[in-house]
Parts: sequence; C-alpha cells; structure tokens
Amino acid sequence: MKQILRLLLGIIPCLFLACDYSPSGSHFEEVSPHVDVVGDIQLDNFPEQDTLMLRGLVNLQFNVSLPGRTIYSVELLLDKKSLGTATSATGQRQLQTTDFADGYYRLQLNVVGNSGTGSLADKAGAEGVQVYRTWVVYIDNTIPKPVTLTSVKAEEGSLKLEWKKYRGTGFQKYEIMRQYPGHQFTSVVVATITDPNQTTWFDTDYLGERVSYSVVTRVNGYYYNLYSNSIPYFYPKPQVLSSTISPAKELIITFSSTPFYRNLGSYELTLNSNRVFTITNPKDTVITTPANIFGEELHATLVTYPKSFPGASSRYEVDYAILSGMGAPWGPLRVEGLFGQPSSGKLYFTDMGYLKVVDAATRHVEQQRNIMYLQADSEKQDVISQDGKILYSIIGNAVHRLHPLTLQTLASYELNDLLPEELYHFSMLDGVSNTNRLILRARNTAYYEDTKDHAYVIDMEQQKVVTAIETDLSYGYSMISPDGKIISAADQVYVEQSNGSWKKLALTKQEANTLTFHRASPLFFTTKGTTISFYSTVDGTLQSTLETERELYMPDTDPFTGHLYGSHYNQVYIYNSSTGQLVNKLEVVYGTPVFLYNNTLYSGNRYLKL
Repeated sequence: MKQILRLLLGIIPCLFLACDYSPSGSHFEEVSPHVDVVGDIQLDNFPEQDTLMLRGLVNLQFNVSLPGRTIYSVELLLDKKSLGTATSATGQRQLQTTDFADGYYRLQLNVVGNSGTGSLADKAGAEGVQVYRTWVVYIDNTIPKPVTLTSVKAEEGSLKLEWKKYRGTGFQKYEIMRQYPGHQFTSVVVATITDPNQTTWFDTDYLGERVSYSVVTRVNGYYYNLYSNSIPYFYPKPQVLSSTISPAKELIITFSSTPFYRNLGSYELTLNSNRVFTITNPKDTVITTPANIFGEELHATLVTYPKSFPGASSRYEVDYAILSGMGAPWGPLRVEGLFGQPSSGKLYFTDMGYLKVVDAATRHVEQQRNIMYLQADSEKQDVISQDGKILYSIIGNAVHRLHPLTLQTLASYELNDLLPEELYHFSMLDGVSNTNRLILRARNTAYYEDTKDHAYVIDMEQQKVVTAIETDLSYGYSMISPDGKIISAADQVYVEQSNGSWKKLALTKQEANTLTFHRASPLFFTTKGTTISFYSTVDGTLQSTLETERELYMPDTDPFTGHLYGSHYNQVYIYNSSTGQLVNKLEVVYGTPVFLYNNTLYSGNRYLKL
C-alpha cells in the first residue's frame, strides 16, 4: 500500500510539468499595493480644536468619513486606554475625567477600513488600512473658583468696576451682570469680555439710582455659572429741586446734575406734557421759560438719557415732580361745582352734598349747608341772581328761597302751587333774574309720548307763570337774562315786549346754542368761529362784534371788569369786551376749567391775580 502511494506522489508532479499552461488574461487583474486614503475624522463637540481641556463627564462625539471604503472599526484611546470601539461612522463615547489624574494626555481616534486595493485579500477582509487623528487633552478636575469683584466706584465721569483675574483653566469669558433692587431674577448681562487679562470695565449707562453688580466667569467643561460677590452702588439720580417765578415773570426750574458726565447723553424736561426742554451740557441744570403756565398744578418730568440710548442694555432715569408754578393755592373747591359768581363778591359752590358760600377776596368758605339728603334727583338744583341777592335751591320736592349769606330757608314753594297743572316731577332750576323771575324746566306726571316738557318763567313775587316754552328736560339748559327780559330754551330766544308779550328773535340754531348773558352789561352774546356778537337784552338788536385770535370754548365775562374770556386748548384769552383789545393770554394745564372773577383767574385749586 505504501508503495502505491509513493508511486502516485511521484507521478503527480510529472503531470504538472508535462502541461503547457499560459494565462489568457480574462480572469486576471493586476493590483497595486499603494492606495490613497481620503477621509475626515472629527469630534463634533470640539470642532477645529487640537487641544482639549476636559472636566467632569464628557461626551466625545465622533464623525468619520472614509469615502469608498467599508469601516471595520472605530476606537477612541486615551493614551493606551481604550474608551471603546464601534463599527459605525458616527457615535459617542463618554469620558469621566475623575477616573484619570490631572495632567496632559494623548487622545487618538483610530479608524480601520478596507484597503481599497481590490485584491482577493482586500475583498476577503484580510487586508485593510488604518487612519487616525490625535488631540492633546488636558484633564483638570479642580473645581474652578469665581473671581472676586473688588470695587465699584465713580471715576473719570463714569462708573468703574474692578475684579481679580481668573486663575484657573478653560476660561471662556467674563459676563458683567447688572441688577436693580426688587428685580432679583431679572439681572441683565451688560457686557461680555473674552480677554482673561482684562479686569476692569466702565458702565457707560449708569447715571444714578440703586444698582448691584457681579462678574460671572464662564469656563469650558463647567456647566454652572461662577458668580462673583455682588457689590451695590447708589448715587441719587438727577431730580427736579425747585421752581420759582422771577419778578420778570419768568419760571425758573432747577434740577440736580449727574457726576457721570462721560455717560450723559441729555437731560429732557417736560412740563405738562406739551413743553419740552433738552440739555446736553451735564452742568447746565437751570431752565428759564416764560411764566405763563397756570392751572391746578405744574407737572414736570425729568428724563436723563445715557449716550448709549437707545441701546439694548441702556437705562434712562426718570424723575417726576409737581411744582407750584403760577398762582397761589386756595380751597380747593372744584370749578365744576361753581354755580354762581354774582357781583356781590361771593362765590357759590355745590360740593359733596354741601351748598357753600365762599368770600372771593379771602377765598374762605364763610357758610355751608348740608342738603344732600334732601335733594331730589335733579340735574341742576341751585341758582343765584347776578346781583347776588336772590338764591333758590330745590330741597326735597320744593323750591326753597335761601338767604344768600346764611343759607337759611326764607320761603318754600311746592311745584304744584307754582305751575298751572296739578302734579309735576323731575324739575330743574336754570336761572333767576335780579327781578326775581325764576326759570325752571318741569315735567307733568301725566306724561305721554306726545307730552312736551316746558321751561317756565315764574314771577316769584306774584308766584305766577309769566310765559312757558316747550322744551325737553334732556336739553342742556334754559336761561334768563339778569334783567329778566330775555329767555332762551330749546334753540329759541325770546325778548319781552312792552305790552307783556314775547317776541321770538331771528337767531340761527347755532347762535341760540352759544348764547351767553353778559355779567356786567345788559347784553347777551353769541359765538360763530372767532366772531363774538353782542346784542341788547332790551330789544335784541346787534350792538357790536369782537374778533378773537382763536375760536374760544365756552366764553364768559367777568362780572366786575366786564372782560370776556375763553379757552382754546391749553390757552386762556382775555379781551376787553368794549374795545375788543386782547388784555392777557396765558397757558393753563390742558383740560383744566377756569373762571375769571374780579380780574383774578381761578382754576381747580389755584388762583392768579392778573
């Protein structure tokens, strides 16, 4: 058996040697052992960094690109310690730095893929290529410490902050935090500094008020804010200090300055929302303006702007003040409650249920009477004659004649006794003449849709109705002249004739609506634009006209001087009603009602002798 085997083994090599074999080339491919490797290896969370400072639990996210090759393995090594392998082109590995001592390390990302030569070994996976990338890693497990803010002080016209330099590793930036009292959770980052050697900063927004500062240090690999200590600072913001009126009738307003002159953009003072003064000189803190503002009070708003305004973090300071302005205080009694300003030197008000008599010379309340619990549900309840001798008031359901000084009831009259019908309600007193003629509006209780309200003129001496005009209780008012000869109601104006009849005057609806009785002369006047027309109360004929600078709102007359006055927005104009000459013009607080009495201008709580 052994001999047979030996024979066969001897024959086989001879068979091969006897064959004439030449490769055809159809199943042959030449391969080159030299290939180019094209690819990219990155740590996604550390782009473009060759040196890494690591602290704590760190995720190392890798991204490998080897175009045209199959990736067999990806491995991260810290020095010689493997952090794990993978076969995916992307992934991550966690590194806990506390597992290593502080110091420098070599981080290497090894990638193994097929060689790409095309050989049988390459196709069988027995041949490959290895690529890698390395980084220098510094591990620092020391907990970083915040810096110390050492001072906040005024310097060189600004506010300077100083702190100690950060001495640790991984510095990213300083952030300057500004915080205001009462806003614990609304600190504002006002500056970012990336130079670790810079340890000073000027707050170019600060102009005053309470504020606190701190410095936050941002460090790589440390995910908590490193807050320094907080230092408060306070300097009073610019404030309005005083206002005076000079003998030359100039209003002088003084306010405090800011020492932070490098930061100042401008001071802006606004008076009563319509007069604005802007100052850029930090030492110029006095404003002088014509003293022609009169009203209940003078509102001043002082705004101090920084140069950076309107920057994202800039903050301006605001101060509000109420100044004494023009005039002297009195009362106060609301002008809206004034219902009588006769020539007797007394002023008559209704105020919070009280009827009050005020001496115009002293502006003191001389007498008052509480009639609120007696008054009926009426719109107008109190009237006084222009000479100040006759005063009526609705108390309960009766018309009371009161003593003009003591306010005691002299007589009382039921409406049913004064008026022609039997039952009346909802009456309004609109006026009384010096001749004791009372005009009132009333409604009969037997009221139907076609029933008309009436304005009744009653001779109170005889307790007899003189005349009646159909009107409406919802209509604004009816009026009677001081001499009792002219009445106006529901856009109709009548003058009494010598025979006792009443003649309707040919006035337009607009003229009738603007009719006002002159308080010092037997005249009434109407307003059309800037034209004031004066008519006689004796016969209703036109006497004169007056042209005003502006169209006046609710013009009236002073019972002593006869001057005509009225408002146009925030201006009061005063004219001599006889000559048409402009006597005075001054500014008032917008929307403040005023009246002129004995050449003294009154507002809600101030008066001014002209």
